[in-house]
Amino acid sequence: MFQGPSVREIVLFFIVLGLTLTVIAIPYLWGKISHAREVEKAFFLRGRSLGLTDEEIGLLWNYAKKFPYDPQMVYENKPLFERVVSRIIHENIGGVRLIPSIRAKLRFDTIPWFIPITSTRDIDLYQTGKLVVDGVYVDAAVWDKTETELHIVILEALPRPIRIGESVKFHFIRENEGRYSFESIVKDKYTEGDRLVLVLEHTDNIHRVQLRESLRWKVSIPVEFAIIDDITEEAMERVEFIAGRIEDISTKGVRVCTDALIHPTEGKYVIMNFSIADYNFENMLGQIMNVRTTQTQVCMGVKFLKVSRQEEKVIDRFILEEQRKLIKTFKIGESE
Repeated sequence: MFQGPSVREIVLFFIVLGLTLTVIAIPYLWGKISHAREVEKAFFLRGRSLGLTDEEIGLLWNYAKKFPYDPQMVYENKPLFERVVSRIIHENIGGVRLIPSIRAKLRFDTIPWFIPITSTRDIDLYQTGKLVVDGVYVDAAVWDKTETELHIVILEALPRPIRIGESVKFHFIRENEGRYSFESIVKDKYTEGDRLVLVLEHTDNIHRVQLRESLRWKVSIPVEFAIIDDITEEAMERVEFIAGRIEDISTKGVRVCTDALIHPTEGKYVIMNFSIADYNFENMLGQIMNVRTTQTQVCMGVKFLKVSRQEEKVIDRFILEEQRKLIKTFKIGESE
């Protein structure tokens, strides 16, 4: 009653099963292959439109496709581009020769001042900072760099000789943007004149601390301002306005500069009138937090004391639009 299937029936079953799976698998696999070809074709077309050669595009493609992102992001996303570059440097030393050309064509050889850096390859030449040796902070600066190395020149006496193979730390401040530090291995060292130069390995493990609560945006906005000792109604009625310009702005304050011969001091109050995007900021009250004086001008860092939500939105929207304009011109090669 319970006789099992014959050998012929078993063989027939597996043949039918195999044919069924093949019928299902072939369209699926063909679809996958066709999609992969279309993605690769689009990647090459985009690369050519950006001025890359097929050899350069092929190098990027071989590594970008290994990441779980749309490969074309490597053309626009600098952190992803740097991850691809790191892979190339570690796995394809012959391809390193193409990276400087690719970097220049994609406009990744420099980055706007307001965008945080994600790799030591982004650090500007002659960036000053501090090298940490046994807890002692020594003046140093970026002297040179390649795709594989960062050269740090030591600007003062070291507490002890530095050995090849040991790890050192470098701290620096990127003006108006952030405080950075990284640790790297000394690959080599040489002298340039009477200065010691350390050759460090590049690293993507770079730490950043934002300098300010809100981003200060560089501008040139006319302003009239008056400095007062207190914020009583009587003091505000007797103000005499001075012409100046706002050189950077955030939702928290401004930097005001003037050619007038004045002698402001920290702690005093400032009343300002200026306009942004057709919005008039009238009688904006602030306090002087710092003063910088040169032979030709006086600049004051002013913290807003009273700013409405509407005024914050206007400033935020203005900075956002300016960022978008700068990034757009940066990508198409119109900015310096």
